[in-house]
Amino acid sequence: MAALTLSIFSLLVSTTIAIEDFQNTQFTYKEEWCPFQALPLQLNADRKQFYFHVYFHEIFTGPNSTTTAAANPNSDFPNFGEVLIMDVPLWGHLNGTNVIARLQGVATQSDQKTFGWHLSFNIEFELPALKGSTLMGMGRALQLTTPREFAIVGGTGVFSLATGQMYGRKLSSLDENELWIEFKIVGYYTPMKKPDW
Repeated sequence: MAALTLSIFSLLVSTTIAIEDFQNTQFTYKEEWCPFQALPLQLNADRKQFYFHVYFHEIFTGPNSTTTAAANPNSDFPNFGEVLIMDVPLWGHLNGTNVIARLQGVATQSDQKTFGWHLSFNIEFELPALKGSTLMGMGRALQLTTPREFAIVGGTGVFSLATGQMYGRKLSSLDENELWIEFKIVGYYTPMKKPDW
């Protein structure tokens, strides 16, 4: 029994990878693709962990606006049915010196009783080692509540088969036309064989 427990534990152990480690990440696959192939489950033996600590800076008005209303129907409850489109930079520091990624997606005011927003978004990375890789997130944000929590529901590029959580907390903003949120992103991905074309 102890040997079985140790074996299962060793299969589930994940390797934590820092941002710098992605510079040297390479995957080599030699097997050929078939039109259809069913393989035994590998119990996450190749699963790897990732972590990001970034700052979300949303601007609602002016020439540098990151969020704009795509639909604003007339309703009894303020903002119910409103749809916002977002393209928000994620910074590595609060002083905004380096963009790690961009959060792009849709926020919908879907609650008739309070200011509850449903968010669906992609995080597209701009770091050279992660260029073209994305994480997909989804969840609910209450406008006046902190912290916020979103599920990682997928990924592409380096982050294939990604799962995990994103945690956000509102920071103080200088005026009502902008919003700073501290974001901690933690999850897992599994390197996958990709087609040669």
